[in-house]
Amino acid sequence: MADAEQARRVYAGETMSQRIQRRRTTLIDAAIAVVADRGWRQLTVERVCESAGLIRRYFYESFADLDAITEAMIDTVADQLLTLVVRNDLDAPRDELIHTMVGEVVEYGIENPAHVRVLFGEMSSTTAAAQRRLAAIGRIVQILAADGRTIHHADDPMIDLAASLLVNGSTATLLDWLDGKIAISEQQFIDDLAALWLLVTEGAIAQLARRSGPR
Repeated sequence: MADAEQARRVYAGETMSQRIQRRRTTLIDAAIAVVADRGWRQLTVERVCESAGLIRRYFYESFADLDAITEAMIDTVADQLLTLVVRNDLDAPRDELIHTMVGEVVEYGIENPAHVRVLFGEMSSTTAAAQRRLAAIGRIVQILAADGRTIHHADDPMIDLAASLLVNGSTATLLDWLDGKIAISEQQFIDDLAALWLLVTEGAIAQLARRSGPR
């Protein structure tokens, strides 16, 4: 009997839970597209369902309300970016480490411009979305700062300052480049942005050395 019940739950090679997860992912992608194309104020359940090609019942199958899907889409983008920011090769030469990470983030922005706009573009119109977005960006800054402390064997607010400057400044610059406001090639953009990261990093290291040196 249990086997028969399980068989009824499998459709087109997917279990019920797999179908729910697929619809949830489709709705999140649709919500990201709506915000990127129309802005946060135009995000509604109806528009998300229309973009996803799903009925409202499937929306409420995964999300209690608009705030819930807003939080899910922000978390999705932040998690994807964190996979690029978190490095396992912290012993690599600093310039190589920075260039690789910057290149991967820029490539992500090229392939997923809507995702970048959701997390770093126009400010969201609801308090829940704004708070979630600030928290997501904060997680990325904290990861970079933690790596800085590990690499430089230091614990100083300068590291947090540099991480915040690099994350917030670079993402705004990436959006400007994607919008055509900075007229340089992809490779030059990556090379120059990585060079600026290196300058900020080395400047922060020098400041830390001066701070800890003889007074």
